[in-house]
Amino acid sequence: MMNRNNESNAKNKMSFSSLMSNNKIVFVFSLLIAVICWCLVSMSQTTEIERVFQGVSVNVGIDESLAKNSGLEIFGDKDFTVDVTVKGLSYIVNDHAFTNENISVTASCSAVTTAGSYDLPLSASVVGISGDAEVVDISAKTIRVTFDERVSKTFAVTEEIKELDGYSLGEGLIRENPRLSADTIEISGPSREIAKITSVKAYVELNKELTATESFKAEIIAESSSGVIDLSVFTIEMSEPVYVTIPINKVGKYETAVDFIGMPQDYREKGIEYSVYPSEVDVSVLIDSSDTQINDSNEILIGTIDFSEINNSVNRIVINNDKLSSDVKNFTVTIDMSKMGKRWLELPVDTSSITVPDGVKVLSATVESVQIVGPQSSVMNIDKSAAYAVPVFDDVTYSSGKHTIPAKIVLRTLTDSWIHGTYTVEIEVE
Repeated sequence: MMNRNNESNAKNKMSFSSLMSNNKIVFVFSLLIAVICWCLVSMSQTTEIERVFQGVSVNVGIDESLAKNSGLEIFGDKDFTVDVTVKGLSYIVNDHAFTNENISVTASCSAVTTAGSYDLPLSASVVGISGDAEVVDISAKTIRVTFDERVSKTFAVTEEIKELDGYSLGEGLIRENPRLSADTIEISGPSREIAKITSVKAYVELNKELTATESFKAEIIAESSSGVIDLSVFTIEMSEPVYVTIPINKVGKYETAVDFIGMPQDYREKGIEYSVYPSEVDVSVLIDSSDTQINDSNEILIGTIDFSEINNSVNRIVINNDKLSSDVKNFTVTIDMSKMGKRWLELPVDTSSITVPDGVKVLSATVESVQIVGPQSSVMNIDKSAAYAVPVFDDVTYSSGKHTIPAKIVLRTLTDSWIHGTYTVEIEVE
């Protein structure tokens, strides 16, 4: 029995091998397989399917609408998206080239005629695709859009300062009234919302110790009768941020002092004797890294004196300072230079170190009666070539004709003497 089965299997194998060895039979078999595969692929590609495109942008058609012509704009949410279901043949709908860009979703503004909030109906269609495909569903039938006229209004700004944990003021210091970098702010936005604004504030929070005057960048807050307004629908017109400066003062008794300009080198090194009346004042002094009210000796500076004002005599110069937080506003500075000598010289006008403007001619060759003050030995032995006058143009535009302009007197060598008075030269403009 076993031998008969083996013989039967051997005959079957020989029969299949002989068939596969026949080229005609193999061709027919391959063609049949190909036809079956083609039919299967064709059926899958020509079957209608539905595909959901998520996050398709909505175009609010305001540009050609009556709303646009009426001066209305969209405020609040402007970027809307919906999910769109498209039906079509599989090979069209599933094509990688078919994207959200091939679906147009439009919100109609035809019903918008006045300011307000509207539920705009949506419509969608397939664009830019060759073949049959259509929109069969949209995830939302309408979108809520707010329209209004844009207006601008200028508001006065007030400061609002909130003290948080960690805030403190240095010992002996006083916090003065804050200063704003801007008094007003222009805000533009929907007219209905602009009308609700009752106040605009520059808001800052303090959460550290203040030891000197400091400026803080403020947050702009708008308020209505019902509370804080959301400014996201507004445009704040300002070229730079608003800062709130908090002045910090220190109250105390200070000795009075003056500063000098045009001081000869010897006096800059050795100093100069003078007195101020009153010699001390009770003041509230601004503490600021850029402030110059207090000098290195912790004296309060009540003013500045130009050395050209000082003569070879007992000089008494009155300085008015109405910026000090003190009852005293007038100060008398006494500088005794009576032991100094003086000499009058006629000095040449020298333009070699400056650029004379085009069309300008310097008429003065010399400046007469120039007063040089200093130790007697210095001013009496000065060589005339050691001093000269230079015209000062200061970028001033002059009309045609003759004019008198300031002149600067330059001392080449003396370090213990100075020029007293002011001087001029004559020029002619073509």
